[in-house]
Amino acid sequence: MDKSRTAKQQAPRPTVRQNKKSAARKRTSRSKLLRIISFPRVMAALAFACFCAIMLYSNMNLTRLTKEIGEQETALEQVQSEYVSLKARKEQALSISYIENYAQNELGMVKMDPSQIEYIEMTKPEVTEVSDTTKLGDAAANLMRGFTAVLEYLQ
Repeated sequence: MDKSRTAKQQAPRPTVRQNKKSAARKRTSRSKLLRIISFPRVMAALAFACFCAIMLYSNMNLTRLTKEIGEQETALEQVQSEYVSLKARKEQALSISYIENYAQNELGMVKMDPSQIEYIEMTKPEVTEVSDTTKLGDAAANLMRGFTAVLEYLQ
């Protein structure tokens, strides 16, 4: 086995000669490649890549904002249902029948019997008098009259 390995390793490798035609083909393929990859084409590819990136970013933002809108609409619906519930509780708490029921059952109050009502007659009805309130305009007019009186006295 060792002999076969050495024989394979010692065998000369065939050399590939490039003829003039293959070298010319390589040069022409390079020049074709350079013509294909020109500056305007590279710029157009970059512009297209930027456009795609901007569209992707806009789509991501649109998706995020749509999700936020959905969450806020859900929160709004919850708050509106809570508002309706609280409004119904308020109306129920302020109804006369509820107040009477609460007063009788919880506080132990009873309705007044007509025989318990007493009317009091007064011989001289009370009268309340309200004094004239001076207005700001009247006060200013009185001040001006007093000032002109002092000026007339000084002359």
